[in-house]
Amino acid sequence: MKLIDAAKKALKNFGYHKLGKCNICGNITIFVCIDSQTARNNMYCLFCRSSSRKRHVAKVLIKEVIKSGSTLADILKTQQISIYNADVNDAIYQVLHNYPLYTCSSFSPDIKPGTEIIKGVFCQDLENLTFADESFDVVMTEDVFEHVRHHEKGFREVHRILKLGGYHIFTIPCNFDQTTIVRVDTSGEKDKLILPPEYHGDKIRGQILAYRTFGIDLFDFLKSIGFKTKVDFYSYLDKDMGIFDSYVFCSQKVF
Repeated sequence: MKLIDAAKKALKNFGYHKLGKCNICGNITIFVCIDSQTARNNMYCLFCRSSSRKRHVAKVLIKEVIKSGSTLADILKTQQISIYNADVNDAIYQVLHNYPLYTCSSFSPDIKPGTEIIKGVFCQDLENLTFADESFDVVMTEDVFEHVRHHEKGFREVHRILKLGGYHIFTIPCNFDQTTIVRVDTSGEKDKLILPPEYHGDKIRGQILAYRTFGIDLFDFLKSIGFKTKVDFYSYLDKDMGIFDSYVFCSQKVF
């Protein structure tokens, strides 16, 4: 989004801006709203530009794993936690990229999986991760698995690279009152549309196809492969961290 367009939208939504403290960069800030209808994907921190959704992921990481401090910056001071984030050049990367136990990735079909693009940033395919078994305490993915062609294989890969007791913290579109909506048949070599195609924006690859919208059957699948899963829904108290209209899954590897 061009800066001038963002400024116009911020001015239009001025009444929705919120003063608070960012749990990623740690600054007292104003969370800037550019679209009140999609608050989870904006409400940007003025300092690190984190969105509501990303701060909700950080909230769950702090609550479930770090268990001390109030911002991700505290990891650098108090923790020895190995983290893999399937995102790069985001607000979390800004804070943690110098943390020696932080690894992140991007995906490009033109780069061999496992290639280190820059220090700590690898090309990775979630269906075929190149990391060794039980490499990480935490894996984080945001709005990714609806775009993974064979999502069950991807979840098994995340389970494989997590240490016992480790956590997969993730966001996906999910209907909690019905089963998964399959949009594309991936049983063959080529995709076959079952429903009209749905595309989501990606900062690297542009518009990418959504294979499904997850449903309540996901919980049974995750349980079957060794995860204990719960969902953190945003609450009124989260507004002080600029978290709105969001939910985050937290799956712990229990076997």
